[in-house]
Amino acid sequence: MKLKFLKTLILIMITTGLRGQNVIGEVEYRYKIFYDKIYSSLPYLTQQERDRILLTWGNPEGYSTRMKLQFWPEKSLYTFGEPYEVRSYSWQVEDYLIENNLKDQTYLKYMDQMGKTFIVRDSLTAPKWRVMNEIRDILGHMCMKAVSEDPVKGQKITAWFASDIPVPVGPEELFGLPGLILAYDINDGMLIVEAEKITFGEPKEPITLPKKMKGREVSGTAYLDLVKDFIKTSIESKQAWMWEIRY
Repeated sequence: MKLKFLKTLILIMITTGLRGQNVIGEVEYRYKIFYDKIYSSLPYLTQQERDRILLTWGNPEGYSTRMKLQFWPEKSLYTFGEPYEVRSYSWQVEDYLIENNLKDQTYLKYMDQMGKTFIVRDSLTAPKWRVMNEIRDILGHMCMKAVSEDPVKGQKITAWFASDIPVPVGPEELFGLPGLILAYDINDGMLIVEAEKITFGEPKEPITLPKKMKGREVSGTAYLDLVKDFIKTSIESKQAWMWEIRY
C-alpha cells in the first residue's frame, strides 16, 4: 500500500512539472448544504424543533447554488456564480466576495453576515493542514486529501487539492495547500463544495470589486471575535447561528 502511494505521489509530482503553466483560470463549484444534517447535530435544540426542521428542510439532495473562483499566480477572487434552476439555500445574500492577494499576503472579505455588511481586511493566515495518505480524481486532476479544523465554528474540514494546478487557493476561506482546492466538505457531508468545471486562461468576465463598498470595516481578529460572540449568544438562546453566518 505504501509503495502504491509513493508511486502515485511521484506521478503527481511529474504531472505538476508538466502542467505547472496552468496557473490562470476559473473554477465553477457546486455549493451544497444539508440543513437537516446540520440541525440534527445541534445538541441544544429541542426534539420538537428538530422535528420541525426535518419536516421543513429535510432534503436528501441538499440545497445547491453555484460559486466561482478565479485565480492568477498573484491573487484569487471568489463570489457567487450563475444560480442553479433548482431550489437554492434560502439565505443567499447579495454581497459575498473574497479576494486573496498572494503577493502582499493580505485578504479582503466583503460580505453580508449577522445582519450587517462587513469589509474585513487583514494578513493571510492559512489553516493548519495535515496532508493525508489518500488520493481522488476530480475532473481529471489527481487530488490529495488534507484535513483541518475551524475552532471558531467547531467544524471538521476535509479538502482535496490538485498539485498540478500550483496555486495555493480554494473556495470560501480555504487556502494554503500546495495546489488548487477542487473540493471540500464540512463535518462529514453537512456541507459539500465540489468543482464542476475548470477553464484555464484569462477569465472572460473577470470578477471585480464594487467601486463603492459600504459597510463596517474591521480587522480579521475583530471579525472573528464578533462571530464567536454571535455563536455563543445563539447557543445560549437555543437558536441556530447558520442563518446569519455562512456555514
